[in-house]
Amino acid sequence: MRRSVLGPRAGLPPDAVLPLGIVAVLWGAAGLLWLAWLLGGCARWLSGGGWVLPPFSLDTLGAAVDAGPPRTFDAPPWLLFGLWAVAGALLLLGAAALLSRPRPTADDPVPSLAGPRDLGLMTPAGAEDRARGLRPGLARRPQPADTGLAVGLLEPKGPLLRASWEDVVVAIMAPRAGKTTSLAVPIVLAAPGPVIATSNKADLVAATAELRAARPGARCWVFDPQGIARTPREFTFNPLAAVQVVGDADRLAKHFVQEVSDGKGDGDFWVKAATDLLTALILAAALDGRDLAQVYRWLNDSSSRTPVQLLRRHGHLPTASALEGRQNGAVETKEGIFETARTAAQALRDPEIMAWVTPDPALPEFDPAAFVATGDAVYAMSKDGGGSAAPLVAAMVDALMRQGVRAAEAAGGRLDPPMVAVLDEAANVAKIKDLPDLYSHLGSRGVVPVTILQSYRQGVRVWSEDGMGTLWSAATVKLVGAGIDDPRFAEDVSKLIGDHDVTVRSATYGRESSHQHSLRRQRILPPEAVRALPRGRAILLATGMRAAMVRLQPWYSGPDSRRIAESIEAATTGIAERARSEAPPARTAAGPPGGTGGGEDGSGAAGAGAGGDTSGGGRESSRGRRR
Repeated sequence: MRRSVLGPRAGLPPDAVLPLGIVAVLWGAAGLLWLAWLLGGCARWLSGGGWVLPPFSLDTLGAAVDAGPPRTFDAPPWLLFGLWAVAGALLLLGAAALLSRPRPTADDPVPSLAGPRDLGLMTPAGAEDRARGLRPGLARRPQPADTGLAVGLLEPKGPLLRASWEDVVVAIMAPRAGKTTSLAVPIVLAAPGPVIATSNKADLVAATAELRAARPGARCWVFDPQGIARTPREFTFNPLAAVQVVGDADRLAKHFVQEVSDGKGDGDFWVKAATDLLTALILAAALDGRDLAQVYRWLNDSSSRTPVQLLRRHGHLPTASALEGRQNGAVETKEGIFETARTAAQALRDPEIMAWVTPDPALPEFDPAAFVATGDAVYAMSKDGGGSAAPLVAAMVDALMRQGVRAAEAAGGRLDPPMVAVLDEAANVAKIKDLPDLYSHLGSRGVVPVTILQSYRQGVRVWSEDGMGTLWSAATVKLVGAGIDDPRFAEDVSKLIGDHDVTVRSATYGRESSHQHSLRRQRILPPEAVRALPRGRAILLATGMRAAMVRLQPWYSGPDSRRIAESIEAATTGIAERARSEAPPARTAAGPPGGTGGGEDGSGAAGAGAGGDTSGGGRESSRGRRR
């Protein structure tokens, strides 16, 4: 016995093909005769003979054979045969196009996935209807980009699908699977309001900053503490400016502690204790108008009583008592906590990084609250690894999203236009601890996050298994692209896509042959097919809708490809020129900012305005302040 899969929603069994084929041929011949008869009447009418048709019968057919079609229809031969020739050519072209279309096979998942009707809310008409409900100020004839975030073209030849302004998005794709070219760049360029973009490379800012800055009244703020794009420092961002209560300090402290937690969560004693310590020091510095350089100096002097005194002076007695208790505890425990906190705050020892987060009278200070009401763009960049500026990037993004929520509440519930946050490389440079919890309500405020990860496990490493599960479940639009090599995740995605019916033919050959057909349920996309998704394709999982296959739309296939390419070329040339013009940093014997030699009042080598010694400040002036 031999079995063969006929395919999803399979066609006719072989033993039914012949009789049905005969019926189809007979009806087809009848249809052709009827068309020829109708065109004969048209030829008579066009020649001025009026609309008179002979009966549609076998006698008319016999007369046409005996006397000829022109005489039967009383029409000029050239006109009659010309109409028949045109009709025949059109029929042949239509048949050729129909036969040349690729037919779905059992391995083709597209016929069993969602179609335009299943995704009506994401089609152009549906997206516009939803946008009108979410954005009362939308124009009568809005631009497509004003109606939602483009996620891709529905396969095989469907419309461009858009997420709405109340959706929150997660995209998981391997490196070089189209994350930046097909998602980050198009979304940043199309965002109708303020936009936040994170990255650990210069490609995103190179492709979009110039075009975003060309908008009327718009400005691009490039936060580049580690010189990824060799961006001149034209402003400062003070994370302590928004710290007023213990909760604010705790949020900022957690951005630093994320660097050492690695998904351990709050259950780890050293992580939790380091968080409490950093919270107290950050709150003391913020209340007294000091900067992060002072926080690092206190971290390197575990016996300093100044932060305790400042907390008591400003009325935070419980926090002061907790800090004093840690300082008076067992030496081994105290030093272990301080060392964990110092490791988490490694970024504060780099004078180049500190120059960006220390107030400078010569430069404007970035204001997250004012940014929300503009059409500006913020690019926050950091390298990977220990000592990077990732905690400060997370603090900046977190402050912007919180200000967006406050502005939405003040506006009656939602931002209009919405604020889009494209968190590319989120697990490396934007490790916001409670991002999974924020996903449950950001969309309802008009703050639309798009978190882009290289793998599901990468998210687990940052937010723990439970946290990543919360993030994945809360996302109302999920995109799974090429390069998914996690067997467990591929299996989960395959289950979410679902099953379909496949017709299986069983054939028995022998003295008497027989054919049997049965239905079998099987995965639309088994795990191995999820792993083998081609580049440029992605699985779309939207809340309340069937799974769909979409074709990503990279920027170089769009109408602005030439302008973007020119922007990338100009930005790349500028980065290279700035890199060549920078002198190698001079070696000094001075210690890092926050060394124990610095005074409590911010004087000494650790008290340089940029968080570094005098030689560090000079090095910053040769790079950071160049216009």
